[in-house]
Amino acid sequence: MDKPVLYVCDTPYHVLVSVAKLLTKPHPAQFCLTQALPGREGLKERLLACGLCSSVMMPMTRDWPKPVLTGWRKPFVHTLQKRAIKKAGFSLDPADYAEICLYNDWSPMGNYLQDLGASYTLGEDTFDNLRRSHEFIEEQSQQPGYQKRRQKGQGYLYWGAYRGASVIEVASKKSALYWPERQREFDLFAAMKQFTPEQMAVVRRVFIQQELPPVKSPTCLFLPRSYYIDGFLPSQHAQDVLCRDLVSKYADGYQLYIKTHPRDTTDYTALFPDAVVLDRFMPSELLDYCFDVRFDRAVGLGTHSIRNLRCADEIINLPMEDLEPYKTLV
Repeated sequence: MDKPVLYVCDTPYHVLVSVAKLLTKPHPAQFCLTQALPGREGLKERLLACGLCSSVMMPMTRDWPKPVLTGWRKPFVHTLQKRAIKKAGFSLDPADYAEICLYNDWSPMGNYLQDLGASYTLGEDTFDNLRRSHEFIEEQSQQPGYQKRRQKGQGYLYWGAYRGASVIEVASKKSALYWPERQREFDLFAAMKQFTPEQMAVVRRVFIQQELPPVKSPTCLFLPRSYYIDGFLPSQHAQDVLCRDLVSKYADGYQLYIKTHPRDTTDYTALFPDAVVLDRFMPSELLDYCFDVRFDRAVGLGTHSIRNLRCADEIINLPMEDLEPYKTLV
């Protein structure tokens, strides 16, 4: 029997890309849904029910000890971490898999795979995310001893710099700016455009838990993020004020639809009683493929979702700098 591919997922988008790969070219698979993935229990049940994989592991990654990169432990960090995580109740043998694919290697699972010295495929965290200058890749490459660390596998390196990141998946080799010698193409949107009704039905079974009510013009889709949960704003109050201001400025007079990030726990029904609040666990990319819907306007602040959206006539993509006036609200 062929070895499975292990898909390590931190977000619903990562699961969507993995499912698309399995539907495009079926192969044995297992999933690892980390604690960073909201709603992972339900996703596990639906992945198994659809027969997309043989098993789903859900490690308690937030409970793992963090690596210590100072003092006498620094040269032995990988050995110490392997022992610590095994003691915490998790272990994995890379030899059991034909391929290990993850989408965030700056994560507990990414660190762990580097502790093991494993090779892995680094998929796109967001669609076509290497088509423009990547500030974290650039900053990391300027750190002291960067090249030596890459060659010898010292410490941790991310975003494709780890020497065991043998494949870097990109939507388009023509547009990706980094790691040309290791690129492999997989275009999620191109793949979904080719899906049969049967394949799209599988996608819907995994992800769609709520149908959209009829859309009546004029409509505005608001795509916020977990600004407070992710530390960009100091309080839930600051997030609430920000969202009220954005809706007042850009959605006044529109029927409001809200699709937020899966990590965002803001009560948008309380903030906007007349809005249609969509399932936060559904990848926003599915609005373009699983629903017959068209919005007059879509507004997002600091989110990749707005950049890739196709089901709106007008796109308003606001920068993260617009958060500055709200960073003093507690």
